[in-house]
Parts: sequence; C-alpha cells; structure tokens
Amino acid sequence: MAPIHVQAPNARRGDASLAELAAAVQSGDAKARDALWARCSVLARQVARRCGGNGADVDDLSQEALLRAFESFSSLREPAALVSWLQVVVKRHVIHGLRNMRRKRPLVSGGSDPEVLAARDALPDFQVELRRLVVTLGSLPEEERDCLWLRRAEGLRIDEIAHETALSRSTIRRRLQRAELRLGKRLANGISADDA
Repeated sequence: MAPIHVQAPNARRGDASLAELAAAVQSGDAKARDALWARCSVLARQVARRCGGNGADVDDLSQEALLRAFESFSSLREPAALVSWLQVVVKRHVIHGLRNMRRKRPLVSGGSDPEVLAARDALPDFQVELRRLVVTLGSLPEEERDCLWLRRAEGLRIDEIAHETALSRSTIRRRLQRAELRLGKRLANGISADDA
C-alpha cells in the first residue's frame, strides 16, 4: 500500500507546534491536551478518509483511533514524531475496523435469509448452488471459516492473516488446508450442513 501523505493542520501564527503541544501534554498540561485533541482530530479525519473514503463509519473510526492514540500517548517516545505516529495509529485502526465491518456483512444481499439471493433473475441452478455454498461455508468450524474467508474472499496473505488474528503462520496454513478439504468434500459429496 502506498504511503499516505497528509499535511498537518497549519498552526496559526503564535500557536504552538504539534510537537510542542505533545511535549506539554506529556508533562500534564490539560489545556495543551485539549488544543492537541482539536488539531489532531482534523489530521485523524484526513488520514481516515484517505484510507477508507468518506462516510459516517470512517469518521467514527477516525475518532476511535484518535481516542486510542490519546490513551496510549505515553508510548510516543519523541513528540516531534507525533504526526507520523498518529498517521500509523489511525491508518491501522481504520483499515482493521473497515475489514471487520466487511467481514460481518452478510455474504448475500438478502441478509441471513437464504431465500433472498443477490440477483432476482439468477438461473435456478445458480441459486441452488449459491445457497448450497453458503450453507456449506456456514457448516465449517468458525476458526477454519474465518481463515478461509480472510484468504479467499478478502485476499489477504498468510502474514496479514497472522497479524489480523494473532495466530501463527503454521496454524493458519493448517486451518486453511482443513477448511479447503472439508469444503471440497462436502460440495463434491453433496453433504448439507445438517449432515456435517
């Protein structure tokens, strides 16, 4: 992914720089904390919109990321690196949050109702196969299904899945292999979720 270049909000003449504000916040200045929050919220929103587009979800995620950044402010070693540090925190939080939202979305547009499929004019054979695939995917153990979804539907690499799930690479490979074997056997043999 290309690096994100966002300009820090310009300080008005006489205002403290972000690094000075960060240093003051670290020393316990409450007014500096409020001023830093106001200035960083603009930056956080810019970064979030670059990562995830516009929308209420992205704005919410930017505020959550900013709150998380302020809660872990003690981990900032160098106040001069505030902008870069904040960009990383916001970018990771927004990408992770949007990925979680996508993962929780239903696979088909009809929600959890398998009778309502994405296309009304889809061929009956396709509807049957799609319904069977959704039911078969649902019958896989959750940990295998999650790894399979992240790899095949989201297109994540093994190391990205490891970072996302906090699992080892070998565990992910093993779960993927088991999920693909089970899915292939169940689809080939026509086993439904009730039979699994």
